[in-house]
Amino acid sequence: MLPACNIIAGTARFSGISGAALLTPLFLIGSPLLGVPHLTTVEAIGISLFLETSGFGAGMYRYVRMRLVDWRSALSLIVITLPLGMVGALLAYYVPTQVLRLGYGVAMLGLAWLLTGHQESGRRAEPPCPCLVCESECADQSCPEGERRQVRAVTKSYDYCASGLSLQRLFSGASALLAGLISTSVGEATLPTMVRRSRFPVPIAAATSTVVVAATVVGAAAVHLVQLAVTSGLRTIPWNLIVWAVPGAFVGALLGTRLHGRVSERSARVFFSGLYLAIGVSFLIAFTVFKSRFA
Repeated sequence: MLPACNIIAGTARFSGISGAALLTPLFLIGSPLLGVPHLTTVEAIGISLFLETSGFGAGMYRYVRMRLVDWRSALSLIVITLPLGMVGALLAYYVPTQVLRLGYGVAMLGLAWLLTGHQESGRRAEPPCPCLVCESECADQSCPEGERRQVRAVTKSYDYCASGLSLQRLFSGASALLAGLISTSVGEATLPTMVRRSRFPVPIAAATSTVVVAATVVGAAAVHLVQLAVTSGLRTIPWNLIVWAVPGAFVGALLGTRLHGRVSERSARVFFSGLYLAIGVSFLIAFTVFKSRFA
């Protein structure tokens, strides 16, 4: 778990995706194939979210120090995503296991589709401030399609026009519910829509998304762990796994934030689209065709 969480958390932090998106397949498919004692589906979801808090906490600390977070937008999303993430975590204990597994596979396929850039052809005209790099002269222009945002980071000041925030709240809220239910999608749905629909500069979107996801998964993970302790007892929590995974996630997250910006957005999007497609197909095949092998 130490090297695995180093890699997963590092990958999640430099790209802005959810670490749980890679941890849950490790627990539910990788562990049985390797002959490692594996977790139940709900346990895997809860532990994945708990470990994600370690990685996101480290990444959030660095982004806050760099002053890249748009706190106004982050708080407006957290008041929606935090309670919905907790509701999703509660619902996970009442949804049939097979539905959770297949739902996870379908969600991965949906995320792969979301990241492919399918909407680029129908993209509306650029607002006064460009979506990725806002030059200084934009500061004096009007913002007819959204709300003016100003973030003064350590190395650069960002002045941009954030549009479609109501739709952003809808996307993030729905994905937070799924995150509590199946451990993933809040980061994957929040970051791309912030950049492409709400027109946030990429560094601001990555930092703000990290804060939103961190707050959401803390609430969802807490509900999962309390439910697990109440229904099965504290002894059922895999402490021997957590003791190695938490430092691995923390160190990996710190390394991942240093890599941010060194991989092009397009390359990362293509890579993760393919990865999510592979995970989704693997889940659907593993829990239908080979269902008995992964029971």
